[in-house]
Amino acid sequence: MFPLLSALRRNPLMPRLIVLQVAVACAILCNTLFLLGQQAGPLLVDDGLAGDELVIVDQLVSRGASWTPAQTRAGRDALAGIPGVRTASAASGVPMRQTLTLTFDLKSANGTTLTTSGYVGERLVDTFGLRLSRGRDFLDTEYRDISMADDMRTPIIITEALARALFGDGDPVGATLRSGDDTGSYTVVGVVAHLMRYQLSELDDGKAEHSILIPGLLSGMPIASYVLRTDPGRREAVRAQVPKVLQRSFAGQLVPGIEPVVADYERLRADGLRTRRAAVWLLATVNAVVATITLIGIASLSGYWIQQRTRQIGIRRALGATRGQILRHFLAENLLLVGAGLALGLLLALGINQWLMHHYELARLPVPYLPAAAALLLALGQLAVAGPARRASRLPPADAARSV
Repeated sequence: MFPLLSALRRNPLMPRLIVLQVAVACAILCNTLFLLGQQAGPLLVDDGLAGDELVIVDQLVSRGASWTPAQTRAGRDALAGIPGVRTASAASGVPMRQTLTLTFDLKSANGTTLTTSGYVGERLVDTFGLRLSRGRDFLDTEYRDISMADDMRTPIIITEALARALFGDGDPVGATLRSGDDTGSYTVVGVVAHLMRYQLSELDDGKAEHSILIPGLLSGMPIASYVLRTDPGRREAVRAQVPKVLQRSFAGQLVPGIEPVVADYERLRADGLRTRRAAVWLLATVNAVVATITLIGIASLSGYWIQQRTRQIGIRRALGATRGQILRHFLAENLLLVGAGLALGLLLALGINQWLMHHYELARLPVPYLPAAAALLLALGQLAVAGPARRASRLPPADAARSV
């Protein structure tokens, strides 16, 4: 360490520039990698749906009084009669649509309380194409008309992600959950492998699959929604027939000027997550630019600094230093500088995150992002100095010693 520190003290400007560059790059990368992970996470989540078979029918707004369960079921039966429809379900809360949003606070026996998105409807497991991993589907006797004004006491189906968050490694089937205000209770009868929330603003921080299914139809709703599962290859034909069926079934009952939404699920997903994909590309570009600038900057500063010490390199070679020793000296020296820059940069990254949390309600920077960014910059630092150090180690001792 003594030769390394001695050289750094004699020529402090270049080492300080390298440390400063690494610190700034570390602070930026820690936070942009975190933002990139937040934006990319929901794009990689398995939504659990038979997406290529689903047609979503939404935004059927009643012109007069709210829809009754009987009217809602009549519309469902009409849509189920379209050739190519395998199953049809009326639902409050449909995938990738936020026309009507329902949230339920669930409290486990250990006191953990989580906010979830509720899909309320009939035969949703079959219509969505969900896979039950534990427990069972709802029984016919468990479907009923639900008033939101009543105390909720009902069976529910939850996701595996929600089961882990509420019960850890325990078996959730048969367990009872309380509502957040303790006025209702829910009994878990089944668990599905995956089901993404439809509140697109609530997909970060591991909450993308905090969803539940509730059996029945909500009464007193001004908006009706349906999900159709079609035979493979017949989705577009079904979608083309839906407006005609809606016109016949709801003639004169819909609010003029508000057209029902009829779309395949894949298009809705692409549209709903478009801003996230754009953010992913932007943040990925920012990270790539920062990493490239850091690589070039360290290589340039290190190359210039090594060149200024060509005479000392020649003297060391003349005294018997091998090429490997020269190479290892500069790699170790760079490792020391990058390490110092990382120590400063990690503190700066935490400070920036605290400022973003305070002013923009950004989530706390998870600890794993710190070593990830540090490892990336350490690798970039060693890669950047490898070229100049290798060239310096290959200088003939006589030529190096004559350099000024």
